Amino acid sequence: MALYEFYNQISSEMALLEEELLTSVKTKESFLWDALENTIKAGGKRIRPALVYLSARFGDYDYHKITPLAVAVELVHTATLIHDDIVDDSPLRRGVPTVQASIGKDAAVYAGDFVLAKALKILVDHGDLEILKSVSGMLYKVCEGEARQKKEAFNINISFIDYARRIRKKTALLFAMSCELGARGAKASPAIISALKKYGMMLGMAFQVMDDILDLTADENKSGKPLGNDIKEGIITLPLLYALNNGSTARELRKLFSDPARWDLNTIQQIIEIVKESGGIEYARRIAERYVAKSKEHLSVLSDIPAKSSLLILADYVVNRTR
Repeated sequence: MALYEFYNQISSEMALLEEELLTSVKTKESFLWDALENTIKAGGKRIRPALVYLSARFGDYDYHKITPLAVAVELVHTATLIHDDIVDDSPLRRGVPTVQASIGKDAAVYAGDFVLAKALKILVDHGDLEILKSVSGMLYKVCEGEARQKKEAFNINISFIDYARRIRKKTALLFAMSCELGARGAKASPAIISALKKYGMMLGMAFQVMDDILDLTADENKSGKPLGNDIKEGIITLPLLYALNNGSTARELRKLFSDPARWDLNTIQQIIEIVKESGGIEYARRIAERYVAKSKEHLSVLSDIPAKSSLLILADYVVNRTR
C-alpha cells in the first residue's frame, strides 16, 4: 500500500505544515537555526502530525485550531530524535548530518531542549489544559522508556513483556497521543477519543516492531542509517529477542552478546545472519501484523468517513514499509 494514499485527505494541510514547522523553530542563534533548518527540511514521513489532522476529522474540524497541535507533536518527535542521535552518536538521519554531527553533542542537547520548549509553548498558547496534561504525562513516560532501553542494553534475559513495555513508552505513546490530541482538539466525543487513542497505541507498537525488522533488513542507502545500528547499541529488538531464545544458534548468539567489547563489523553481520536464520524476522512480522489487526479493530466503532479509510491505509502500510 503506497503511503501517499494515506495523505490524500490532508494533502494541503501537510504541505502547509512544513512551513509552520520551519517558522516554529526560527531563532536568531544562527548556529542553532542552520542545524534545525536542515533537520526539518530533511523531512520524514510526518505520520504523527498526519494522525493529528485525520483524528480531528472525527470531530469539529478546524484547520487553524488543529495545526498548532500537529506542529507541536512533530516538534516533540523531532526533539526526541535529536536526543536519540546524541546518545547513539549517529552521524546521519534521513540521509543528512544529524544535529549533533553538525554542531557537536553539547550544542545538540540545547537544540533538542529548544525544540521541545517550543512545542510546549505552542501547547500553552493553545490554551487547553487537558491537552497539556496529556502531553506532559506522555513526555515523562517516553523518558522512562528511553531510560529502560539504556538499562536493558545487552541484557539477553529480558522477556517479551519487558520488550513490549519499553516500546509502548518509547514509541507507541506518541502515536496514541497524536490521535488523542487531534480528536480532543476537535471536541470529539470521549468514545471517539478513546477509540482513536487505542488505534494509535497499537499502530505505534506495530511501527516499532517493523523498525526492529528494518534495522536488520533495510537498504542502507534508502534508510539513511547503517544496518544493525540497534545491535551495535546493544538494544534487544524483537527479532533478536526471538533468536536469543529459539533455534540451534541461540547459544552461539548468547555467547557473542556476552563479550561486546570484542565486536567488529563482521560480528554485527554475523549476528544479523543468525537472527535471520533463526526465523526472528518472520516471528516479529507476525507480531506486527497482530498489532495492526488490533489497531483496525479499534476503528470499527468510527463513522465510515474518508479519514477512516486513510487510517486503515496507514495500518496496512506500517507492516509493508521498507524504510
